[in-house]
Amino acid sequence: MRNKNFKLDTVLKYRKEMEKVCRLEFVEAEQELENANVRLKCEEEEVDRLNHEFMTRQQAGLTGLDLHLYSFFFRKKSADLRTQRTNLRILHNEVTEKRETLIDAAKGKKILESLEKKSSMAQQRAIADKEKALMEEIAIRGRGQKR
Repeated sequence: MRNKNFKLDTVLKYRKEMEKVCRLEFVEAEQELENANVRLKCEEEEVDRLNHEFMTRQQAGLTGLDLHLYSFFFRKKSADLRTQRTNLRILHNEVTEKRETLIDAAKGKKILESLEKKSSMAQQRAIADKEKALMEEIAIRGRGQKR
């Protein structure tokens, strides 16, 4: 039964909304991290493939220009991979931070839900006690009138 007299109802609604927002942000951050992992893996596979191609062409004989182009390309790709790995660590830290924020939001919501439940139970007990007292009074009056 929903407690209509729960004084912190507005706060509870706010906490529920905050948890929902935190959950969405967490999911987005996780997805972004996963996409970054996939991109890094693709880039690493491309470098491995081109390194194999370089070895094959080197055995067949390379011109000085080809050697220079491969060298430039591998330096650029190495720098790009380092940047992507750094970004990956940053994204991982963001996901961890979002997870902690989500946990805190869920805890706050759970506390308020618990308070609401306790308040509702106390209100139901008070109503039951009043009904019991009323029934006892009616029973006592009924006995008094029979005498």
